[in-house]
Amino acid sequence: MNIPQLLQHLYRRRPSEASSSGHGDLPSTARTAPQTVAANPAPARLCADPVHIPGLDRLDLKQAIITHLEWCVLFNEHLGADKSLPPPKQDLPGERASGLGLWLTQARQRPPGQHPLFGELLREHQRFHELANQALGLARIGRMDAASTLLNTDFERSRARVLEILRAIQKSAG
Repeated sequence: MNIPQLLQHLYRRRPSEASSSGHGDLPSTARTAPQTVAANPAPARLCADPVHIPGLDRLDLKQAIITHLEWCVLFNEHLGADKSLPPPKQDLPGERASGLGLWLTQARQRPPGQHPLFGELLREHQRFHELANQALGLARIGRMDAASTLLNTDFERSRARVLEILRAIQKSAG
């Protein structure tokens, strides 16, 4: 799958599709990954009637979504599931240095930071990066079975939740 196809695939995924990871190139097993992440608190329900926040910019939020998806593509490259490809030339940015992490830092002082879901977005983005680091660590020690399980469960739910929250905030833009 080429990068534009992967971006399109990731962008169109919905939380109801969370049972599939988008990481079809990794083996899937019934074995579970070690549970080192604390249980995620129950997520706030997304409002059916979006809150209107003056000054929210739909294009700004679309860019935040795109940077998150681009990071997901780079993450896939770093995971190294396809050994026929050369290693990535670009380092994998961490939570705060990722495109979305930088956007979140700037958004705190702007209208997106005033949205009721912004705090949840911050927490879920942090959790997403913690799970990504766990999966990378498992892959580096040759535990692709456990990495795959993690990617297909908690990581995928977190990835989808970050997108769901961003889209809910985007719907609030006027």
